[in-house]
Amino acid sequence: MTVQYTNFRGDEYFLHVRKTKKGNPSYYFKKDDPDTSLNSIPEGYEIYEHPNGRVFLTKKSKRKITVEEVNTLKKSMETNSPIRDYKLDIRQKSIYLYTYENPVPFDENPLIVEALSDPKYKTYEAQLCFSLADKKTRLFQVERKSYTGEKDDQWLYLDESTDLKALADKFVQHLGQETFFDLF
Repeated sequence: MTVQYTNFRGDEYFLHVRKTKKGNPSYYFKKDDPDTSLNSIPEGYEIYEHPNGRVFLTKKSKRKITVEEVNTLKKSMETNSPIRDYKLDIRQKSIYLYTYENPVPFDENPLIVEALSDPKYKTYEAQLCFSLADKKTRLFQVERKSYTGEKDDQWLYLDESTDLKALADKFVQHLGQETFFDLF
């Protein structure tokens, strides 16, 4: 049985392997190509799906973020944010919050709006990042994506606290609002 993974868009990926110049295995997923010699995920690896649907095989790492902290952020999004279509990308010591905002006004052609709401065409963008700054005290700092036109991966420091709920509640309410761009 080949290793197969279906992402949120419904695309099927199959795990493949090739040798590097040094002879080490290099794992990758290939779309719609079930012709592979791999029958299982190698030990010490796991499947990772990026919020925009790209699929990778990554080495397992110890995450410093707890399930409770992820659930705190989800609950804050449900309670305080106007955005309902979002994804969380949990990295070792950070939680990136990605949102999808429909780029077409709702009074536009309903067929266009419906097509852009199809998961096949959605693109999510990182908006906020909650990073664990101190493992012992569970101090988190929050940053927002910068849209200054300089580098693509610039973040603006906003605040820090040992109360993740209060920190999330304070900032997720601005997602999808003009006030988001006033935060810094």
